[in-house]
Amino acid sequence: VFPSSHADPKTLCPYCDMPLPSSPTPLLQYLLSPDYTPLYSKSDPDPRPGNRLGRTAPLNAFISVCQRHRFESEMLPEAERKRWPKEIDWQALAARVTSMKHTVQELILDTAGEADGPREWCVFWAEVVKEYREKGSRAVTGVRGQFENFEKTQPGYYGEQGSNIIHQSLYSLFPPSSIDPSSVAPLSPNEFISRVLVPEVAVALIMEDRRSKGVEGKAEAMKILRDSAAYGVAMFPEDGGD
Repeated sequence: VFPSSHADPKTLCPYCDMPLPSSPTPLLQYLLSPDYTPLYSKSDPDPRPGNRLGRTAPLNAFISVCQRHRFESEMLPEAERKRWPKEIDWQALAARVTSMKHTVQELILDTAGEADGPREWCVFWAEVVKEYREKGSRAVTGVRGQFENFEKTQPGYYGEQGSNIIHQSLYSLFPPSSIDPSSVAPLSPNEFISRVLVPEVAVALIMEDRRSKGVEGKAEAMKILRDSAAYGVAMFPEDGGD
């Protein structure tokens, strides 16, 4: 597909000539700017019919940028319909997690798993217990088990960037060495943080975002967490565009 000769070149990708999303995110704007030296320094002006602002560069230098703008063109409209955020206040996220300290602590200390206790209502802990009973501890905590459960540990639309901040905040509040291993068995303290606490905190964050409460609010947040996981990984990658 070639761009129309009447198309505004500012609306086209300078590398593949495909139309850019109408409202590119700050990350995409950065990736296409001279400030993103890993690509810009390897590229040269290459005006061509239909795109006088075209540039040329090695394919492996710009392919990820083109994947990014296609993602924004194809997936962002769906995200907007579902009200998944395009921007997140990362500066405030650690404080939001810290404000949940008491709730998280109750989940860690609920070793008896009492009726109506925190773990009784924690889907992520219930999933671990179910897997342990069905497959055994080695299957749950081994490399294969971790790989199979990777998506379940993602914090929804908060993505990899959010996952890092949530992890760091939880490690500061509850260093793994401070958690009694027997209280979180069959998981290790590190695994308990990753598989149970991180997604549980993410659900609480989504509930805050949506101003939802109660059992129905948590069920809705759980669905959003699962549905938006792939979007979060693509939208907010680990490096955050730095």
